[in-house]
Amino acid sequence: MTVRVLQIGAGIRGRHWIDFVKRHGEVTHAGLVEPDAANRARAREMLGEGVPVFADLEEALAAVAADAALIASPSEHHAAQTVRCLEAGLAVMVEKPLARDVAEGLSVVAAAARTGRPVMVAENYRFFPAERTLKKLLGEGMLGRIDYVDLVDRRHMPSHTEGPWLARIDYPQLQEIAIHHFDSLRAFLGTRPQALSARVWNAPWSDYAHGSDTQATIEFDGPRVNYLGTLRSHRFGFSIWIEGERGVLWSNRKWVFHRPAGSRWFRPVRNVPVPPGDEKPYPQGGTTSLLNALVAMVRDGTPAETRAEDNIWTVAMVEAGKRSDREGRVVALDEVLTEERLARAMRGEA
Repeated sequence: MTVRVLQIGAGIRGRHWIDFVKRHGEVTHAGLVEPDAANRARAREMLGEGVPVFADLEEALAAVAADAALIASPSEHHAAQTVRCLEAGLAVMVEKPLARDVAEGLSVVAAAARTGRPVMVAENYRFFPAERTLKKLLGEGMLGRIDYVDLVDRRHMPSHTEGPWLARIDYPQLQEIAIHHFDSLRAFLGTRPQALSARVWNAPWSDYAHGSDTQATIEFDGPRVNYLGTLRSHRFGFSIWIEGERGVLWSNRKWVFHRPAGSRWFRPVRNVPVPPGDEKPYPQGGTTSLLNALVAMVRDGTPAETRAEDNIWTVAMVEAGKRSDREGRVVALDEVLTEERLARAMRGEA
């Protein structure tokens, strides 16, 4: 069974997804929705003959037979479009963020429960080879108990390279980029944080309306994370340093290095195998695993690793960061989301 997707969005990331779907082999486009005329023209050229392209979602839902929606529109539309596609009987894979805040995210979880259709989030960073390797080593207890994590993400990402909507929103780095890192931290440490403190500002030369830089302290149950992310560095660069009682793991998201306790030297660690394509750099890295998970979710009902009812905790971390920045205080995660509130949504009550 080839999974037929109705794609929503043909901007920069949407055009990436057109290419990834065409390469996959078990997923095909049933149609595409894009309100912008120029983006529609580019999408038609990429898709070729036989795939209808629409300006309106309702028109597409009425005309196209699909198994799933692939949502790659601007973040402000994610929750509402996901709910509408669920109501139309489709499974959904939605680009991050699942939603701009917890209330929107819970509305998606509740809609999935009411309709019986699943939702997964396209958190591709989780499936990079180096990230899979870190997750495996930490899960096996290589470092023992963890003391702290330092994560720094520097990007040379002028706003005009990402689409005009990103330049206008509040918290672009926190909501659109840090959310990847927060999600990875949950995967690495195998738990969710207890509290978060964040400060957000604009670099003096920033072309964003708000929040090109984010600094945060995240308190897990034991480990603490020091986080710094910027969209307006002069070069791209990534570093994660994980300090444990038995040594250190360090990665630049390409390779992983281990320094055992008592050693002066770091030793390279072979990355774990990943499906073909996941080893490639952005924009493709991790997307094969996501499409594989979408296929399994549609065909067999297999819950995705990045399913909405789990990813909502990443959304909660971002909302806690926004609240901390606005109010100038440490925000406990259970101020933003509780197990009871999520359980109600998973019963379709939110």
